[in-house]
Amino acid sequence: MFSALRIRSQARDEETDTLRFRQLFRTLDELETALHRERRGLKERCERVAATAAFAQERYESHRREGELSTRIDDMTHSMKNYARRMEALQRQIHLIGQLRLTAEGFAVDRGANPAS
Repeated sequence: MFSALRIRSQARDEETDTLRFRQLFRTLDELETALHRERRGLKERCERVAATAAFAQERYESHRREGELSTRIDDMTHSMKNYARRMEALQRQIHLIGQLRLTAEGFAVDRGANPAS
């Protein structure tokens, strides 16, 4: 009439939790790596644009009749502002990943999971 209630063993639950935490930490690692890569690339582009803008500004100051340079300098300034905004957004995302990692590590320790092994 009554069937035996079957529950999983604690060892199996711990193994499942550990695997999930490993997957979570791998995902956080991948996200953080991608964020750092994008930020590094933007920083390099911003530095190139800044150097180009400096040379263009110097030339413009020497040859004010070159009105096209003024427009290009304005465009480069706008690009640098966009790069700076994006790099700040990426830095906030990197910080978030760090907070998520700390929270997950604390949770893993509380559960007795060892995702590092």
